[in-house]
Amino acid sequence: MNVEELKRIVSDQQETANEKLNDKRIIDRDVPDLLHYLIIPNALAILGVRRSGKSTLAIRLMRGKKFTYVNFDDEALRGITANDLRHLEEAIYQLYGEVDYLVFDEIHNVEGWELFISRLRDTKRVIITGSNSKMLSGELATYLTGRHSDYILFPFSFKEYLGFKGIKVEEESFYSTRKVAELKRELENYLITGGFPEALILGRSQLNVIYNDILFKDIISRLKIREIEKFREFCRSIISLYSNEVSLNSLAKTLRVDNKTIENWFFGLQNAYLIFPISRYGEKVKQRLTYNKKVYIIDPGLISSIAVKSRDKGRLMENVVALHLLRQKQMGEIYFIRNDYEVDFYDEENSRLIQVTYAMDKIEEREIKGLIREKNRAKELIIVSWDLEYTEKVENREIKVIPLYKFLLK
Repeated sequence: MNVEELKRIVSDQQETANEKLNDKRIIDRDVPDLLHYLIIPNALAILGVRRSGKSTLAIRLMRGKKFTYVNFDDEALRGITANDLRHLEEAIYQLYGEVDYLVFDEIHNVEGWELFISRLRDTKRVIITGSNSKMLSGELATYLTGRHSDYILFPFSFKEYLGFKGIKVEEESFYSTRKVAELKRELENYLITGGFPEALILGRSQLNVIYNDILFKDIISRLKIREIEKFREFCRSIISLYSNEVSLNSLAKTLRVDNKTIENWFFGLQNAYLIFPISRYGEKVKQRLTYNKKVYIIDPGLISSIAVKSRDKGRLMENVVALHLLRQKQMGEIYFIRNDYEVDFYDEENSRLIQVTYAMDKIEEREIKGLIREKNRAKELIIVSWDLEYTEKVENREIKVIPLYKFLLK
């Protein structure tokens, strides 16, 4: 592509970026200060599932900054090569002169992009976005070792969802009967609709569009999958097993697909941030690698749209708690424990054991026994319920029972 063609494309895209920058209807995301990562020669990578708002977040970070935005998902840039990237750089300088920040959206669509970013980040503050976790492996890890920071963006959390709905949450909200009723009503809606911005704006039917885009653009095309119908059946099976342990060997037998193919498909879902496997805790690393994993889905809205028997309230609650923990820890290690009793989450770093149950009247004995059985592992024992809130002592250990809405908002 020549410089003049690229100037036209970049100019059009910059206009769109400036509109987003000044659009007061856009909800600012509940994220930490990401700009402090942009110390030359460090690049910032904003990663996450397609349509989670990565582009908008990257642009909104540019308030008051002199920046240029390029979106490589634009069909006008289809076919651009690594050799064209120098022409793109020239087009930017001809249009805007020296800029302080460069935002490259979905740049992994260009094969060989890593060296381009490696060179630019020596003199510019560079943000890249991507919907494939493998974009920071391989060559990029070689060229930018220790010189990039990544942040994983999820669809709206419950707190962000409330912000989109115009509902303010303050400390006194938790003491108002009317406000608590509103929060629980919206939480019911959130468990069905989820937090994809497009689905909230355009309606739940958009979830199927988002889902198909993830499958075809981020997995099928990249893995060059030919057995598309079997792959789709596999995906629906995985999503239907949300908040459950998954045996890939069993799925391979059921679908009559070889184990290696099933493993590749599973990693494809994981690399596209559609699913998050959590390991069973074992004292030895080998145990953690060989045990079956529990699977959680990127957004409750996709569960309600795609999964078979999607309205299991307890499992939906557990999935939302998993996403909440993953957001906080940015993919840090979280485990589940299965011995005589199960503990849903073991947050080893923060010394917490967490059970999740759809309990409105009474906590079942097995939930308490699971925590007490493993009590020596953690300082804090928590049960997340739908409606209950109290603290009790069992075997000289304090167990906090917290309603889901408060767990997600505090």
